[in-house]
Amino acid sequence: MGTVSVRYIVDDVEAAIAFYTQRLGFGVEFHPGPGFVMLARGDLRLLLNTPEVAGQGWPCPTGGVPSREGGTASSFR
Repeated sequence: MGTVSVRYIVDDVEAAIAFYTQRLGFGVEFHPGPGFVMLARGDLRLLLNTPEVAGQGWPCPTGGVPSREGGTASSFR
């Protein structure tokens, strides 16, 4: 099986790093700044970022922003 990458939007990258490395055995592969990290365990890569990083927090056409719940903030109003 090849490498699989999954992206999650998180509120706190540092807390997510602590959780995934200390409790689930992931290693830090790439951590260029406070709002993004790539973690790995075997063939699984987790790409974790805050909504503001890399355009993930830019408003959608509906006016919402992506959220960790899987939709946009306006979807949950």
